[in-house]
Formats: sequence, C-alpha cells, structure tokens
Amino acid sequence: MGDKMARPRKEGMDYFPHDTDAVNDTKIEAMRMLYGNDGYAFYFILLELIYKQPDFELDVSDAETIQILAKKVEVSQEKFNSMLQTAIKRECFDPLAYQERCVLTSEGVKKRSKVVVDKRVKMRKKPSNSAGIELIPDSCDVSDAETGEESAQSKRKVKVKEKKSNKDIIPKISYAEFVSLTQDEYNKLISAHGEDTTKRMIEILNNYKGSSGKKYKSDYMAILNWVVKRVEEEVRREHKRSEAFRGGQATNNQHHANNSQKAGTSTQQQSYAGGVSGAGGTVQKNGNTETASKYDQFIRR
Repeated sequence: MGDKMARPRKEGMDYFPHDTDAVNDTKIEAMRMLYGNDGYAFYFILLELIYKQPDFELDVSDAETIQILAKKVEVSQEKFNSMLQTAIKRECFDPLAYQERCVLTSEGVKKRSKVVVDKRVKMRKKPSNSAGIELIPDSCDVSDAETGEESAQSKRKVKVKEKKSNKDIIPKISYAEFVSLTQDEYNKLISAHGEDTTKRMIEILNNYKGSSGKKYKSDYMAILNWVVKRVEEEVRREHKRSEAFRGGQATNNQHHANNSQKAGTSTQQQSYAGGVSGAGGTVQKNGNTETASKYDQFIRR
C-alpha cells in the first residue's frame, strides 16, 4: 500500500468539563457578587479560549487583545480590566504565569489538558504483533474518555498548595500597547513625577519596545533605570533653550532702555539751555522768548 498523507495534528480541546455546581464555587461566586452575570460569562468565555490554545495558555500581553476580549465578553475595556484583576487576585487564573509571561492559565487547566494530551499520544501508537508499533493518524479524536478521569476529579475539590511567591502578585494594567504597570506602580510614578511626565515616560518606553522588540520582566523597573534619566535630559535641554531665548530678549530690552535714557537726558539739557540764558538776558515764557527787564536782570545778578 502507498504512503498515506499525514493529517494535521489535533491541538487544543473541543470541550472541557464543566461542573454542574460551578456557580457555587467560591471564586466564581466572588466574580458574580462583584460583577453580576458578566463576571460568570467573563470567566467561562476565557476558559473556552484557553482550552482552544495549543499550549492551553491565552496570551493577553498587548492592549489590542484586551480590547478584542472585552468586546467578546460584551463589556467595556475598563470593566474587563477590573474583572481581570479580580480574577487574578482570586486565583481563577495562575497569578505567577500572568505576572511573568502575561498569559492566562491555571493548574486545573494544565491537569485536565495533560490527561487529554497523554491519551492522544497513546492512541497514536498502537501495539502490533508483527511490527511492534503502528502509527495512527495524528488527527484521531479522543472520545468522552479523554476527560472522564478529570470529570471524576472535578467533582471533588482539590486543594492547591499556595506558593509563597504568589502571595504578593498583583495584576498589571496596559497603559500603552507595549507597557504594563500595576496600579500601585503607576500611582508611584504619578506621585514622584506628575501625570504629564509619567505619560511621557510611558510613551518613550512604549516607542522603544515597539520599535526594537525589547521585552522587560518589569516595565516599572525599566522606567526607573533609564527612562527617567531620558526625560530629565529632555527637560534640561528645553530649559537651556528657554534660558538662551530669554537672555537674548533681556539684551535687546536693555539696549532699548539705554537708548531711551540717553535720548531723555539730551532733551532735558536742551530744554534747560533754551529756557534760561544768563548771557543774553532772555527768558523762556510759554514758548515765547522775551527780553528781560533791567529790574529782572538786576535781581538775577
């Protein structure tokens, strides 16, 4: 028989177990108490998207993705970010994975998906009496049994040991396409540098990361390490240009003032000389020159 063309390998999952009492789960209940049924829809819509991914992780690192997801959940982008922060805080998703790689997943998702992946691998390899191993097409589907084990496990709550490093993890907010900060980090920048300067620093870092492809584990630390200095240099350059401009204006103003003073002194001298002439015996009265009387001349002498 001729070689059969290999079918594309199946990735992701077409379905996942959903407990019938999920609404009573404390994490989901918190989402519903804070955001109503929008919180419930938010959680399970994201779960559906996560299970479709080949690696069972949903990348939410850029602002455009957040905007698309907000429309999919049918809420505003501001409300979506607020629900996302709550979901991370309540550990609906893995806080460490979100903090380090800005992806949404969970230990429960990884466990369920591993059961499916392992069974698919086994089904691709079928033992044979003669040849040893016969390969089965990669696109083979996994029946209900692929999640049967997890369905049973999902009926009992499994306590996940909390990692010490997860305790203080706080979700980040996208303030630009390539810049994400926690609310506390953003508030610290505003307090230290003001709102306009903070926006300028975010703009500089966003442009640099977008043009270079550079990624930072912490955008906040990148701003403190070099962006602050860049903005301070901009301010110094602008200050020097302003000082040079004001200095030129001051010189021109002083020059005009000196000329005006000289002109005024000359006018006073001319007026005095024309007003009284001792030698000629004349006086200036109301703009007319008159000859002084002998009495006046005698008094002046």
